[in-house]
Amino acid sequence: MQLTNREFYRKTILLMIPVVLQQLITIGINFMDNLMIGSFGETSISAAAFANQFYSFFQFVCMGLGSGAVVMSFQFWGQKNQTSMRYVAAIALRVTIGICLAFTALTVLRPEFVMHIFTNLPEVIRVGSPYMRLIGCTILFSGLASTSAYLMRSAGEIRIALIGSGIAFILNIFFNWVFIFGKLGAPRLELIGAAVGTLIARAFECLFVFGYFLLREQSFGFRLRHFLSGQSQIRRQYIRYSIPVLISDTLLGLSLALTTVVIGHIGEEIAAANAIVTSLVQVLSVLNMGMAGASAVVIGNTVGKGDYEQAKSEGNSYIVLSLLIGVAIVPILLLLERPYFSAYTITESTRSLAHGMMIYNYLLLPLQTMAYVISKGILRGGGDTRFLLIADSSLVWFVSLPLGALSGLVWHLNPVVTYVLLKMEYPLKGLVCLLRYRTGKWIQVIGKRKI
Repeated sequence: MQLTNREFYRKTILLMIPVVLQQLITIGINFMDNLMIGSFGETSISAAAFANQFYSFFQFVCMGLGSGAVVMSFQFWGQKNQTSMRYVAAIALRVTIGICLAFTALTVLRPEFVMHIFTNLPEVIRVGSPYMRLIGCTILFSGLASTSAYLMRSAGEIRIALIGSGIAFILNIFFNWVFIFGKLGAPRLELIGAAVGTLIARAFECLFVFGYFLLREQSFGFRLRHFLSGQSQIRRQYIRYSIPVLISDTLLGLSLALTTVVIGHIGEEIAAANAIVTSLVQVLSVLNMGMAGASAVVIGNTVGKGDYEQAKSEGNSYIVLSLLIGVAIVPILLLLERPYFSAYTITESTRSLAHGMMIYNYLLLPLQTMAYVISKGILRGGGDTRFLLIADSSLVWFVSLPLGALSGLVWHLNPVVTYVLLKMEYPLKGLVCLLRYRTGKWIQVIGKRKI
């Protein structure tokens, strides 16, 4: 077992800490937007939450783009095959730009239409549409930075993305303060000010991270002249291994967006409660993301080297560690709940709904953490992308989303019951992915058939 191996811990911690910090900063940008507009009431909270949920859907697409390319890059890096790594980067960046432009056009040209998908509350749509339009202007910046960061992570370079995200986070807080509250002679823009701060922060992050990848990064050696490069074999492998990841994460992001649609059509109080709870849980979920990111790198490189028994041993250790992390998060949430809720100007009814949602998270966080690490880390690092496509899609689309929609929109059950049903996929996925892991069929070597 790797749990007694100091080198395993050292490698995991070195990979995990930068990923945790980067994800904390990335999520923190949206978290600070929600927190700083919390004093303007439930309409502003809900409007920002719906706009940010659509943006989160886009981020899931970006995660699929980046992670799909990384599945291949992990193994090519283990094989020291720089040329193939460069081909993968070219394909991933071209797809990223195309998808980003489509998202930008929709949010900038039709923000009211997008807001109406999430809620039928006229005031929330009116307040949120200008915010949505400005957030749409950040999409290309965010997409290029995200894909570049994922590609560099496959070669062990996390420092640049971390520095870029850290500076972006500081810029976001500062310009939020300036434009939300009208400081230093700037106009008081309230909700719109949060979007302005985010736009400035994302633009800087893109220039810093994507600029470095294009001009200075050496592991890929990718430069502007390589943008149109490619090879038919690499394209076929990209379709086989990366497209399922892209589809999987896109469908997962879409399902989360539709979860918000269900909640948004129940009422403003549950929408605000969901936004508040999601912001807090997402901040602490960075530990899951860090462990998943570390396990994907370690196991992907081990599989690329052909040491399959070592990969299985590493996987066993990551499962145990993920459960321990899930248990450790619960008391932190318990300590933070009361002071965190007090920062928002909300009704007692909204506060009660939010507390009920938190109880669900307290009970099932260990299983949810294990599900995330196995699916987004171990199985993905092992190249088992087609199984993940089935697991990610079927549980949410055929179990949790239909039950939640029926509960909230047809049966009109208690909002907390609806919330629990909408989140039911996470513990179920943990069990399904654990069973898949135990079969050993998750190790899929690129360029070869199942071993």
